[in-house]
Amino acid sequence: MSIGTYSLASGRDPESSYANSSTYEINDRSTPSPGLQESSHDEYTPTRVSTRESASIIFTTPTHRSASAGLSSKTRKALEKLYDHNYGARHCLVTSSAAYLVTVAHAVQRASKSDLLTLYEYCLGLDLRSFHVDSRRNMFYLSPHLHSIFDAGHWFLLPDTGTLRKVHDYVKDAVALRANSQSSKGTKHFWLEWNLNNKTPYTFIPLPGTGCPRISCEIGGGVWEDHSYPYQGLPLLECHIAPPFAIINAGPKCTRNHINQIVREYCSQQTSEFRKELEERLTLLCNTWALFEDAKKDAKVWEVEKRGKRKRDRDDEDIENLSRGSKRTTRSQARSAHDGTPKSDLPSNQARDKPPPPGARKRKLSSSLRGAALTDDAVFHLEKRQKRVDLRTRVRRWVTESSRASSLDPEPYA
Repeated sequence: MSIGTYSLASGRDPESSYANSSTYEINDRSTPSPGLQESSHDEYTPTRVSTRESASIIFTTPTHRSASAGLSSKTRKALEKLYDHNYGARHCLVTSSAAYLVTVAHAVQRASKSDLLTLYEYCLGLDLRSFHVDSRRNMFYLSPHLHSIFDAGHWFLLPDTGTLRKVHDYVKDAVALRANSQSSKGTKHFWLEWNLNNKTPYTFIPLPGTGCPRISCEIGGGVWEDHSYPYQGLPLLECHIAPPFAIINAGPKCTRNHINQIVREYCSQQTSEFRKELEERLTLLCNTWALFEDAKKDAKVWEVEKRGKRKRDRDDEDIENLSRGSKRTTRSQARSAHDGTPKSDLPSNQARDKPPPPGARKRKLSSSLRGAALTDDAVFHLEKRQKRVDLRTRVRRWVTESSRASSLDPEPYA
């Protein structure tokens, strides 16, 4: 089973910059403590940037799908502030290590392609191009190696049964509304539905055959506890990330073919009731991800319709603004300004045969130019000549230039 099949990111292997996972032991006690590090896949984040500022984003969520560079200082500070409020301090979600090196992980990968992000927006009832991968609902802290094998698809976070059912029904309703050409609840409703202050319990689920290493977790008071595959002794991991994003991450990793093997290895020392519950949770996960998979074609059609409608709306707005702001002067308008009667209001013979005002010199025009409008260059120069500056503006400019010039001169000696 290849590593690349689990990752939502395309291109470079996200684990390439890390040590071999099969020989690495996660022990934060021996790790130095430099500053906060960037995600391992920041260097190949997509550079595509949206041209639309979303008006529905709240809770300081960024306004574009992704940033072309690494995490901004504003995003880091917002995430640290959230951790200080919800957890007391930043720490690794799995090892609970707060005093050592941690990195920022993403449930929905930063390197996700645009069509995948559109699919997620479609199935979650979000507005087009309103979801940003650097949203705090999508980010959490992990130790470096746990981060690397998380991106490589070696393990995932599994919500509880109630949360899985809630997300499944939410996605099903959102897709049904889209299919019936009804307006979705929108981005604001999604952010309110999955509040940042709510923490969801997740189960650490390793995938069979991935060679996950031993994990040392801090349990308080400087006491550490070691856990080996399949990590049955790990406690529930409470995290603020939105459950739909956790399911989007886990869906491609856990297929229906994995369910029996995961249940068999993870529940080797558990009761039959626990096995049945875990199997139900994994089945709900696969069923929810199937809703995303089945909506790919509809999501593409929806994106084309939204982009076309947005382009038409922008074209109509540009035309309206142009018609309001454009004051081009034609020859007929220039003549009508003297006598106060628009040429179009006069009879055709009268408008053509009307004698010029006394003292005016009649200009002869060739037959090919009669009734023709001025060119853009001619209109521009005509408007430029017609501009007049009132006396008050001229005095204000003169005072400004005088004071500016006097400030450059040295003050006279006493």
